[in-house]
Amino acid sequence: MRITAAILCHDVFRHDRESLFWNCYRSLSVEGVRVVPVDNGSTDGTSELVAELGGFVSRDRLSTCGHGTNLCARVAIGTDATLCVLSDDDMGWRPGWADRLRTWWLHAPADVALTGCHLEPMFEWNTIHERVTYGGVPGLIRASTGAASWSFRPADWAKIGPVPEKIQGWGDVPTCQRLAAQGLRVAQLDVADHNGHTSTWGNRTVEMHGWEIEPVRELLGAS
Repeated sequence: MRITAAILCHDVFRHDRESLFWNCYRSLSVEGVRVVPVDNGSTDGTSELVAELGGFVSRDRLSTCGHGTNLCARVAIGTDATLCVLSDDDMGWRPGWADRLRTWWLHAPADVALTGCHLEPMFEWNTIHERVTYGGVPGLIRASTGAASWSFRPADWAKIGPVPEKIQGWGDVPTCQRLAAQGLRVAQLDVADHNGHTSTWGNRTVEMHGWEIEPVRELLGAS
């Protein structure tokens, strides 16, 4: 299973995320994974960094997070990948993540269309429906999972996307709701961590609701 991981970047230097970006880039860069940084309309020199790394630089005027998610998906699908991973530039991917993710997707049923790779707290929009295990890898079926660490089969993007992108934020939740309306399921694994604390587009979820994931991790069990 060939993995392409697209890293969504926007104004890395202006938002003091350079160390987070490099941690993300290096943690994704394991054997059998192609890593492609994707610049989403930066104006602070990030596009030059992405270009130096052989990534993709967007010339579109729109730079919302939804636009970036769609852009990363198109870039990843455009490679020879049999599994696509989308990662925000402040994600940290744990040792062994790629092997666990491959195992999960090799055994996941066809109705699992989208799997997030980091755990999120219990919010009103991401209800936990059940605990499942595929290939020995435990996961949770949830109402939604944040786009910061999506993974999916390339052929399933036609069912998943495009993510709403005209208005900043909230694109991942309606996307997951659209999947549910098709009778498809959304899952969540525990193979990455969201290390950033400051959003580049004004997301106030942590500020407003906190980020207590240990109760969710306990529900998941061994991971």
